[in-house]
Amino acid sequence: MQDLPEAEQDVQTNTSRPLPKENVPAAGLATPAAWERFQSELGEAAPPGDAQEVTAMNTVLTELMRAGMDADKVFELVVESAATLTGATGSALALAEGGKFVCRARCGSSAPPLGARLDPSSGLSGLCVRTGHMLRCDDAERDPRVDSALTRETGIRSISVVPLIKDGKLVGIFELLSTHIHAFERKETETLQRMSKLVVLTMSRMGELRGKAIEGRARARWWRVLSLMVLAFLIGFAASRLLSPLLLGH
Repeated sequence: MQDLPEAEQDVQTNTSRPLPKENVPAAGLATPAAWERFQSELGEAAPPGDAQEVTAMNTVLTELMRAGMDADKVFELVVESAATLTGATGSALALAEGGKFVCRARCGSSAPPLGARLDPSSGLSGLCVRTGHMLRCDDAERDPRVDSALTRETGIRSISVVPLIKDGKLVGIFELLSTHIHAFERKETETLQRMSKLVVLTMSRMGELRGKAIEGRARARWWRVLSLMVLAFLIGFAASRLLSPLLLGH
């Protein structure tokens, strides 16, 4: 099998539409400005007429924009949505952690277990890591790029995998798996690409929240130091007022 043609590797944008406005952030969510910014960064929200995908995108974005966003919950929603929308029997998300690629979220019987480490030297997923290209296998029994022993053991016949690029760096991969041949055509691979953007946005949001947390802790430390200084001044001032008569009496 060959890599997807360039035209199929890029999601078409000229026929896409923004997410509906009915799912706007409510109390407890991030600011409307942040909501709009993340929607804008997502770009290709969903193809016209695909109400199911629009709903799935909005569900994930709503969780993504919560002030106390839980990244693992968002990742779980993304892999579940990807499997449902594409008919995959499995989907998995592996993220770079300490130089390794570790399964962070999974869905379906065909997916690897949580915490499993990806071998970048073998299989279609490993090839995706090495090349940074979106790849597709229509029949694992006839594709020399896949790990045939593993696919026979799991019953996997079709694979579609996309690299996750953030700030120009490979930060993970997102894959669809199926026990059927020719399970993923153009529509399914484009859906995978759109869902992968949600993963990258989640990672950006994680960085944003970490930055705010660090800033908040630094501000809290500054206020504690200032409070201690004020308290020390007040104690010193009170002590001097109390001791002054005694010292002058001598």
